[in-house]
This record gives sequence, C-alpha cells and structure tokens, in this order.
Amino acid sequence: MAYETNGFKLLTDGLSGASTMKTWLLDSVDAIATVNTSNYVSDGHARGARQGDIVIVRTRTTTLAGPVTAIHHCWVIDEKTGSDGRGIDLTDGLAITATDTD
Repeated sequence: MAYETNGFKLLTDGLSGASTMKTWLLDSVDAIATVNTSNYVSDGHARGARQGDIVIVRTRTTTLAGPVTAIHHCWVIDEKTGSDGRGIDLTDGLAITATDTD
C-alpha cells in the first residue's frame, strides 16, 4: 500500500534552539521494510521533519484505525529526498516487542 499523509503526525515540537529534535508518529499498514525506504514519507521534509528527529512507526492491520501489529522506533537519517526534495528517509528501526507475561 502507499503512504497516507494523515498517518504522519507531529507529537512534540522539541525545544527551541539549534539542537531542536521533534518526535513524530507514523501510522501505516505497510511493513517496516517498506516504510523505511527512502522517500516513503514523501512530504516529511515539507512538513518539518529533519535529520535526527525520532519517528515512532505503528504498523496496523488493514486501515490506519485498525489494531496495532508492530511498533518500531526510527529516526530520520536523510532529508529532502525524492525528485522534489519534500521527503525523508527513515532508519530500519528498533522493534518494540509485544511481550505480555502477566
């Protein structure tokens, strides 16, 4: 499936100054291997994502409102991707496992 712009949201705008780091949430029905390809978030830079920002990726079933099947912590490794320079590239991400031993 393709990137859905309403699935990419700013969570925290960071502190002021040169070392600002934002935190984003990306809900997607695509696997992390698809999400972390360059320019998947084709408007990420245009929306304010910059190199070093954190992106929490929630993989969902068949819709953005569906059950969560995986969560990964990624960060923006490259910005101004795509022929129009509006996108970003995410790292492979660190999976947060769904262990529940209670």
